[in-house]
Amino acid sequence: MRYLSTNNKTQPVTLAQAILHGRAADGGLFWPEQLPQIPQAFFNNISGMTFTEIAYVVCNMLFGDVLSSSELKNIIERSFNFPLPVRKVGDRLYSAELFHGPTLAFKDFGARFMARMISSLHTSGKFSGVRGDKLHVLIATTGNTGSAVANGFRHIPGVEVYILFPRGTADRQLETQFTTLGDNIHALEVQGSIDDCHALVAQAFADKELAAEMTMTSANSVNIVRLLPQMFCYFYAVSEILRLEGEHTPVTVAIPAGNLGNLTAALAARQMGLKMDGIIAAENANDYLTRLLATGAERLPHRPIPTLACACDKSMPTNMARIRQVCRCPKGVAGLREAFSAVSIDDAGIIEGVNHCLDKYGYVIDPHTALAYQALRSGLPEGHVGLMMATGHPAKSLTAMNAITGRAMELPLQLTNFMTGKDQRLRIRPTYDDFRKVLVGKI
Repeated sequence: MRYLSTNNKTQPVTLAQAILHGRAADGGLFWPEQLPQIPQAFFNNISGMTFTEIAYVVCNMLFGDVLSSSELKNIIERSFNFPLPVRKVGDRLYSAELFHGPTLAFKDFGARFMARMISSLHTSGKFSGVRGDKLHVLIATTGNTGSAVANGFRHIPGVEVYILFPRGTADRQLETQFTTLGDNIHALEVQGSIDDCHALVAQAFADKELAAEMTMTSANSVNIVRLLPQMFCYFYAVSEILRLEGEHTPVTVAIPAGNLGNLTAALAARQMGLKMDGIIAAENANDYLTRLLATGAERLPHRPIPTLACACDKSMPTNMARIRQVCRCPKGVAGLREAFSAVSIDDAGIIEGVNHCLDKYGYVIDPHTALAYQALRSGLPEGHVGLMMATGHPAKSLTAMNAITGRAMELPLQLTNFMTGKDQRLRIRPTYDDFRKVLVGKI
């Protein structure tokens, strides 16, 4: 399979090239030239399959021309060694709990798969033109992405990871998920803003002298191999509902929407043959999609509005170009409206959703999952079963959850283990000279 830029101004590239470059040379995002169609026989048997069995089949369809079946099977088994429970919350309501990985967030699926895919491609010589004996992964983050990437790549041979994060912007329990790891994970606290962190990463990628010495890539959400594995979750979660409710049950899926990677994955899964009767993008007050579908007009760029569902605080979602690609809607909104709907929930609605779900069902959801919950409360069609994608463990939003519910929440063991680890961060000034010295081993 080849990969094209969403800007359609460059030649197709291989998977290895798409992974290494992250973005296309014309500034676009990579997307498969054509998504494969999964045979009906797979769907006839899907309700009796485990998550890893389903992931293996879909993975083979996507990447079977690059790696052998045994290599892909090994990647799947090592990436997804944690459960994905699909819980019945109430009548016609299910929750796909995507937060049982090492950092208790859905990003563990993409980050762990990406790490092992990169390692396999590197060790098998599929990356051409690599300088040096190691790959260097650079990422700027304010929290969740950094923790998932750091834990995904920890102990992966042949890869060094540099996590740049701004001083004083993340909760301590979140920071410890990448500052206490050590080994091949380098946590760099930048005495500046997240913009400074992004600028340092951009300068490193633009440094031709440095690029001649080492191969650098990014692990942020624009990288295609971090996004595609999120499809596996939809195939499995929907199959569980069909197993429990009957194979002809109409299913509507509600997805917390920020940078739109999860929505892109859901739409791609449906294009590959997965039956989802409805898809709802559940936004917070940053209502880009809701306004676009309602008015047909793009919003001008602006600073994101801070909300309780902070991981969805995106004013101009990066993956919109991929959404248009998968919906075959390069302009306008008609094709988008046919593919999914969107709803915006403000902080008051988030608070109401968390407490309503807790009071009615005794089920605790975090502020991001509350977006999906509220979307289903108001938009679930008659006769459909609703599936909300629970993207984060409630304890990941500890301060907000304690304030919303008025109850003190206990930290899960995974988080307390991080918080008792030795802090191994390195503090640097927001200057490229400092960062470059770290990369070349002079600090």
